[in-house]
Amino acid sequence: MEIIPQYGRWSREFDIERRIDRVGFVSPDGALETRVTFAHEPAELAYNRHGYEALRPSGRRLTGVRFTPVQPGRHRYRALSEGKVVEEGEFVCEESDHPGYVEVSKRDSRYFAFSNGSSFCPIGLNLAFPPMYALPRGSEHFLVSDKRATLGVGEYRRWFEELARSGGNLARIYLSWDYFNPETDVAGQLEPARLARLDAVVEAARQHGIRLKLCLEHFRTFEPGSPFLKVLKHPEDGRTPRDMDEWFRSKAWQDLWMRKVRAWFARYGDDPTVMAWELWNELECCATQDWPMLREWARGMLRVMKEMAPRQLVTNTLGSLDRESQLRPYGDFHMDEMDFQQVHRYLDQGADLEICHNDPIAFCADAIRIARRPDRPILMSETGGVNDCHTGPFRYYRMDSRGIIFHDVTFAPFFAGSAGTGQIWHWFEYVDQKDLWAGYRPFADLVQGVQLDAEDFRTADLSTDQAWFLCLRGDEHLLAYVRNREDSWHAVLRDGREPEALSGQSFDLSGLGVRSGKVTLYRPWPEPDGEATLRGGRLRLPPFRYGFLLKVRLGSG
Repeated sequence: MEIIPQYGRWSREFDIERRIDRVGFVSPDGALETRVTFAHEPAELAYNRHGYEALRPSGRRLTGVRFTPVQPGRHRYRALSEGKVVEEGEFVCEESDHPGYVEVSKRDSRYFAFSNGSSFCPIGLNLAFPPMYALPRGSEHFLVSDKRATLGVGEYRRWFEELARSGGNLARIYLSWDYFNPETDVAGQLEPARLARLDAVVEAARQHGIRLKLCLEHFRTFEPGSPFLKVLKHPEDGRTPRDMDEWFRSKAWQDLWMRKVRAWFARYGDDPTVMAWELWNELECCATQDWPMLREWARGMLRVMKEMAPRQLVTNTLGSLDRESQLRPYGDFHMDEMDFQQVHRYLDQGADLEICHNDPIAFCADAIRIARRPDRPILMSETGGVNDCHTGPFRYYRMDSRGIIFHDVTFAPFFAGSAGTGQIWHWFEYVDQKDLWAGYRPFADLVQGVQLDAEDFRTADLSTDQAWFLCLRGDEHLLAYVRNREDSWHAVLRDGREPEALSGQSFDLSGLGVRSGKVTLYRPWPEPDGEATLRGGRLRLPPFRYGFLLKVRLGSG
């Protein structure tokens, strides 16, 4: 009899002629669950001598179903066609050490936990899509065609390996990007073979212990000339939606869109590798003036998503919090249908809000303060640096081999109250190109062994004119991010001034009720040797040029 580990994936393919539309599963305790089937077209990912990936269908279409057993013991399944049982079988779920699904913690709803109760701190970034490379136009030098190629899943395997090696555990992916999207230019018309790419990425994530946040959609307009253009034709008459208002309001267009959404949920809807489904990237940036319509559409769709995947989290995002007009949608987006909040903000000297112009630590902490709600986790799900008004990756990335910007946008949100690290956007132009993957390791080591949802953390800012000091004061630990203020992108990268080492830095923790404890330093950058001490509420740090992460085990030492 087939044996599946607890929280593993059971799958089955049926001949399409049998017209199986759903499969019922009876767990050892007698509970019945039903999974809808999906169209499955086997396909192979082949790689040529350049390493470019090609998708090759490798068999006739089948009907597939997938299921995640939670309870150890004997499970029974029944395949149904129009309500009639056409196949029955059994498999055994074997107990495993898999922690289960990512959930909002029942102990402290500002943080995440696994099904088994252990803490989950999201550590990761956007890996939205693989880069595309221009192919040559003939054999003459320098001429390129309009054709593009990619290393595809090969990129993801390497990215996941780098991320996992450094203690990371989360990646965000755009399902609507051309590489992953199974839908053609005809609305509702799907090519199932294209889903072999996402199948391979999800499996690679599973093998490396990476959880995924899958974003369903990101287009903003049907008007030509926009980088967020959607080309879409109705299957009956070839018409395109008049505008975004028609698309959101029309049941016909919505029903066609849901064919794609249901295809994704049927394949991955109870897979623990998927931490969360994100409805629409930066929803309010769609080309419509009707924000209340968008908000209510999101509320309804989030309910539908939760019904399709009750064991997974659902959420959504708004655009970069860089102007006063964004305060209204962010204030209106504290809806109960979202399991957790998210916020986007970038270093952008063209932004209306001045706080976005210079210091990532300041703008990250401010964004978390504005966007969070007291009873939900929050994540900074897009951040980094851009040229003015989002006109490209930040011009100083190429000089930032030490990851000054990377570390600040990654670490600061957590110490301001986020449930995990900031998730930088520029993964291949910055993190990958500058090989900054190891920057996650100090943070992963810091939170290792800390049950975040059992600490009742409170945020505090003890910063001085010379150093940032953002911290979380918990029942058993104090966690902090300490940074030399002179080690900033504008001083070091723009103006060419390396920071002087700070000596004699101390911080009074007695106001937080902290008098003693064992202090451990985690060094994102090489620093002089030395230990920190905590006596009588006074924390004294060794000399440092750049900064530390630190953990105080309260009452010990």
